[in-house]
Amino acid sequence: MNRQNMIPEILLTLVLLLLNLGGSNSQFMPWPPIVTRPLCLHQFTLANHACRFLPYTPLPPPSPPSITPPTPSPETQPSPPFLTSSEYEETPVEEECCRWMKSIDSECVCALLAHLPPFLSKPIHQYTAVVDASCSVTFKCSSRIRYENEKSPQSP
Repeated sequence: MNRQNMIPEILLTLVLLLLNLGGSNSQFMPWPPIVTRPLCLHQFTLANHACRFLPYTPLPPPSPPSITPPTPSPETQPSPPFLTSSEYEETPVEEECCRWMKSIDSECVCALLAHLPPFLSKPIHQYTAVVDASCSVTFKCSSRIRYENEKSPQSP
């Protein structure tokens, strides 16, 4: 037999041998179903980008309880009454931030906050982010046990 004729036969034999390695009883395993998850990183990025120009205004710490009510001094002016949410006019920056904060999926926030220490969360809890006087966004979370055994939505 000619050497050039043997090469295709050897290759064909190798291919058939490789195909038979799985055995005759092997079956193809179907792929597991794809679980769709929200695109958390993109949602956080869009909200962060929209809220970047909001001024940081921390809330003052609560004052200790006093025994007697303080008397107003004569030189202080009366403070203006607080605006209610119906009287408050939202700025365009606050409106944009509020819109993107409302678009964040609760599952993303809960998966991120599940890494907090256990004493900071309850079995069923909610987190509220206040953007301005007329916008607060609440994220409702179920038990943190669900998130402790899962990978983060952004991890491969």
